[in-house]
This record gives sequence, structure tokens and C-alpha cells, in this order.
Amino acid sequence: MVVVTSSLPPPTEGVRIEQPSTAAHMGPRALGSGTLYIAESRVAWAGTDGQGFSLEYPHIMLHAVSRDTSAFPHPCLYLMVDAKIGPQADDAASDGSGGSSDEDAASGSSVTEVRFVPSDGGSLDALFHAMSECQSLHPDPNDSVSADEDDYFVGGDCDAEGDGDDDESGPMSNGGGAGDSGEPMETGQFDDPEE
Repeated sequence: MVVVTSSLPPPTEGVRIEQPSTAAHMGPRALGSGTLYIAESRVAWAGTDGQGFSLEYPHIMLHAVSRDTSAFPHPCLYLMVDAKIGPQADDAASDGSGGSSDEDAASGSSVTEVRFVPSDGGSLDALFHAMSECQSLHPDPNDSVSADEDDYFVGGDCDAEGDGDDDESGPMSNGGGAGDSGEPMETGQFDDPEE
């Protein structure tokens, strides 16, 4: 759940970094200056005007430090969120379109770019590392290997049947296959030719 609200208080528990004087940008819109909170439970920004928003880690698809001023005029902490949030999402929801534009419907995407620009640009790496640590506390359940896939890799042998026997007739064996004369390989047969 992505929360955009003015009444949600900033997190108080598990806060790794509290960065005052940080401008927030949601998509193309500048939201002003406020305080960025990177906590174990969520990322929150509280503006000086009382507005703010909160992002839960499972919805943050990507976070990075961006120093490319040709893409955005300031070095920033860049986040890609898997939902349309902000005023454009509120407007779309109120007009009955369900929160997605025609372009989003055509592309099947609903992504919002969020940028945090601290007044102290030297803090970007610390913000990134704190966010990486907190993000790792919320692993994506879709990234786990299923029990069936895990069973496929159990055992130390490459026996196709999975019983671990060194059966010479199996598909991975060196005996009895088509084109195999049953005679030992000639030594040096794969050496480089002499010129």
C-alpha cells in the first residue's frame, strides 16, 4: 500500500536516517522541502507545509543515487514505485478512470518516479545505503525459489534420474550411447594442431 496523505505522522520506530531540508519531486511535480525519513518499515517524507507521503518497501521497484544532471537538474535519491501516486493519481481516481491514463493503459504500466534532493548532497550515499539495508528486510516473495525447483538441485551427482547411482545407461553417462564405440577416448585428441 502506497500512502499519500497529510495526516500520517512520520515513522518513529526503526528510523535509520532522518534527513531535514530535503526537497521531494513526484513525477514532474516539485512538492517542496521537508524531512525525509528512511525507516525499517517505510520511507516517508513530511513537507514543511504539513503535506507528506509514505512508501512501503514492497512497492519500491528500484532505488538509486542519480548524479546525471542531464536527466534531472540535481543529484538525488531516485525511486521507482510500482503505482501511480500523487496528484495525477488522485485526479484520475476522482474522474472515474481508475487511476491510469490512456498511455498507461496502452503500455500496461503504472509507475511513479520519486526523487529526493537533500540540501546536503554529501548525504546521498548514506541515504542509499540505509535504504538498501531497510529494503533487504522486505524481500520480494516472488524472488524465492519454489520447493519443486529447489528439489531439482538436491544431491551431488548429475544423474538425470536423481537417484545418485552411477548407471552407465543413463542419458548423462559415457557408455552405450549412440555414436559411442565403447572404446576409451584417444589422449590428446582435443589438443591444438601444430602449425
